[in-house]
Amino acid sequence: MTYFELLRLFGNDVKAVPLRTTSVKDFSGDLSIKRSTTDEVITLIINDLQKAAGILPKENGFYADKYAALALLARVQLYLGNYKAAGEAAHDVIANSGRALAPNYAAAFNHDVNGSEDIFAVQITSQSGQNVLITFYASEENGGRGGDISINQDYLNIFDDPNDVRSKFYYQNAKGDLLTNKYVSQFGDIPLIRLAEMILIRAECNQRLNTALGASPIDDINSIRARSSAVALTTLTLGDIIKERQRELAFEGFAIYDIKRTKSSVASLPFDSPKLVMPIPQSEMNTNKLMEQNDGY
Repeated sequence: MTYFELLRLFGNDVKAVPLRTTSVKDFSGDLSIKRSTTDEVITLIINDLQKAAGILPKENGFYADKYAALALLARVQLYLGNYKAAGEAAHDVIANSGRALAPNYAAAFNHDVNGSEDIFAVQITSQSGQNVLITFYASEENGGRGGDISINQDYLNIFDDPNDVRSKFYYQNAKGDLLTNKYVSQFGDIPLIRLAEMILIRAECNQRLNTALGASPIDDINSIRARSSAVALTTLTLGDIIKERQRELAFEGFAIYDIKRTKSSVASLPFDSPKLVMPIPQSEMNTNKLMEQNDGY
């Protein structure tokens, strides 16, 4: 998971980040290391997840289990455009993990323990720290900084049904900004992978491949919409599925990566703009003489 995030934040089509697959035991020498290729990092990620899915148990308390590995594999394969592999992994999770969509949208968030929809979540307790997303997304009353990230009208405009509860899943801070209700429990768990994402992945892969593994794409999308009281669709396009991802997964860290993988744009920036790749931190440049900075920085 960490290498996948590093790859998407700092990598490009050719260069990724340095791979260290063994621990460093001797700090006396030069620890400089080159950036590995993107293909090398992708190979490591996929091989590790496939191995993990074969080793981990089907049930493992709140630790990662077999289906957490398969779910992350589905996310990785979707990002890479390997739709058959992504759809099969997502379907395995949906069909066999025992997870179920929360009965309503609000019930998918702000848990003290894993909910029915959680495939993998970070456990937060009053002893172990706090839900750091609260810092950026929540009001001061809810333990945040007042709401660094607020909801604007452009986001509200993507909803096609006024009865969709997701279009109203917010509250106002003291300044009148609209803040998401997804992160209001200071010690609530952080859901990293939800079943809803797997349903959206299966739907998209089936739509792209003209298949119906597990369910038709429109049935999968309508199951997501029904949970939020949105009217069922009667026809479906790939664009509809991408839009449904924006509605369902907003503020969970998917938007920029969906823009990149679908070759869309951010305002005037094309998907492959160097400005949509993070700079290598100066501390890494200072301590690693073999490190190369990303283009444009």
